[in-house]
Amino acid sequence: MEKKTIKRLDNYRSVDIKAEVRAVEGEPKKMILRGYPILFNTPTKIRSWYGEWEETISPRALDNTDLSDVYLMVGHNPDNVLGRAGKNVRLEVDETGLFFECELPNTQYARDWYNLVERGIVDGMSFGFQCDDGDSWEYASKEEKDTGKLDKRTINNITKLWEITITPFPAYGEASVVAMDNNRTDEQGEKTEQDGDTETEAAKKARAELEEKLKELERL
Repeated sequence: MEKKTIKRLDNYRSVDIKAEVRAVEGEPKKMILRGYPILFNTPTKIRSWYGEWEETISPRALDNTDLSDVYLMVGHNPDNVLGRAGKNVRLEVDETGLFFECELPNTQYARDWYNLVERGIVDGMSFGFQCDDGDSWEYASKEEKDTGKLDKRTINNITKLWEITITPFPAYGEASVVAMDNNRTDEQGEKTEQDGDTETEAAKKARAELEEKLKELERL
C-alpha cells in the first residue's frame, strides 16, 4: 500500500499544565505555567481532512529538533504570543515528553489567560510542528477497518517545532490543568471526559509523572 504523506502545522496534543503563583516579599507575584505539550508513547485518535488514524509520538521524535526558537501562543495565533524559548520559556525533553515552563509577562493579556487557566476554564494545549518523512504507518486491513480499527501512525522525527499553544479545543480529552499558589497544592478542575471519551491509562500515568516532576522542581 502506498505510504501516506501528511504535512501539517496544526497537529493537536493534550497536555497537563500547571498554573502557579510565586510570591516574593516586596515584589509582584509571578505567573508560572508548567506542563507537557508533547507526551511520548500516548496513542491518540487524530481526526483531520485526511481522515482518521491512531497516532503516537516516539520517544526519539525530538532527538534532532531545534527547540531554541519555539513560541508559546494562544489558539495557534502568532498575534497572541505569551512567551518564547530562551526568553521566558524553558523547554526540556525527558522520558515523559516535552516539558515546558513559562513565566508569563506582566501584561493584561497574559493575566487574563493565566486566570482562565488557573480557574480551569481553559484546560487544553496543542502544538504546531512539521514532520518530513519522519513517520511510519501500520495499515489496518479492510476487514479490521470494518470493525473500527484504525491505521496507526508513529511520528519518529519532528523536523520543526513551531509553537506550543493554549487552546480551549484540544483534539481529545486527556488534557487537564492543575492550579496552585504558595499555600495550595490541591488539583482543581480535573477533566476526565470530553466528547464522550474517557481519560486513558496513558494519560493518567503522564499526569502522575508530571505531578511528581513538579514536586521535585519545587524542592530545588
